[in-house]
Amino acid sequence: GVVGVIVPWNYPIFLAIGPLTAALAAGNRVMIKMSGFTPRLGDTMKAMLSEVFSDDLVAVFTGRGEISEAFSHLPFDQLTFTGSTQVGKTVMAAAAANLTPVLLELGGKSPAIIHESFPMADAAERIAFGKCWNAGQTCVAPDYVLCPRGRSQEFINAFTAQIGKMYPTMLDNPDYTSVINDKQYRRLQNYLQDAQQRGARIIEINPSHESFESTRKMPVTLVLDITPDMQIMQNEIFGPVLPVIEVNSLDEALRFVNDRPRPLALYYFDYNEARGEYVSSHTHSGGLGINEVVSHVGVEDLPFGGVGPSGMGRYHGQEGFLTYSNAKGVLEKPKFYALRYFLPPFNKGLHKFMKAYLLR
Repeated sequence: GVVGVIVPWNYPIFLAIGPLTAALAAGNRVMIKMSGFTPRLGDTMKAMLSEVFSDDLVAVFTGRGEISEAFSHLPFDQLTFTGSTQVGKTVMAAAAANLTPVLLELGGKSPAIIHESFPMADAAERIAFGKCWNAGQTCVAPDYVLCPRGRSQEFINAFTAQIGKMYPTMLDNPDYTSVINDKQYRRLQNYLQDAQQRGARIIEINPSHESFESTRKMPVTLVLDITPDMQIMQNEIFGPVLPVIEVNSLDEALRFVNDRPRPLALYYFDYNEARGEYVSSHTHSGGLGINEVVSHVGVEDLPFGGVGPSGMGRYHGQEGFLTYSNAKGVLEKPKFYALRYFLPPFNKGLHKFMKAYLLR
């Protein structure tokens, strides 16, 4: 059939080519709607794919507004959307008018839980990688940390040291990117302002003490003394800001996670396999990373997707092939038609035999 793919702005190449590959492998034609927030990349992708595929096999669309709205209302055989939960609901409603099945890869607040036995430097190193990659603008980035009570300062020290190793400078460092646009930058600044007004402690990690004025770069920022009513705990952060929350036990951490919408990913740091299995069986999330963050998305033979508010459906590898396939049952009979011996009237010898010996 025809598959529609709505691509977000944060990883436009990866999140266009991945669904495209699986959909083509399953025998489909594909229409791709690139994000209006990355117009030059959208035009480049359109030009590159047009050199390889004819427009009746792979078609790429760019633009915003009416084009985006119209795209989700088309009668696709399958529609894949990557983006926010709020927009995902709108896309699903539009698809429902055509009874189009959807794969929704949404967001959510992906927690990172650190067990008290885990080396804090190891946890900080791995969480820092996932949080700073693309300046935190990643759907599976660690959104907040649940840290053993009394050890948050140890985490802050280790995390700050790791940021300094990876990004000794930030302002003109191509390894550390900017926030995508002014709208997203203002949103993040508003989260921090709201948290500070409600009593949070803000720690900016700026190894070279650079000024980011008149840019959209932000220093990696830790937020302490968190309360649930803060905007930063109500919404997916999607930026280089990381709340740190102390908990008394693993069970308290799991209750904290399970009392909230199911996340796209959950990360647990513990070298004890039994406790890792316990976390796996006592939580719901789209994916689970044990002693690792973010990189599970790149394992192509692992199914990827969300659950509940973080999405539905799976793709990558075999699951992607199945998602973009229609499992059509086909039954073919030979010339010999055995069913004729079972046809009415139901008083034949075979019927009497079945009733006497098989249906008692």
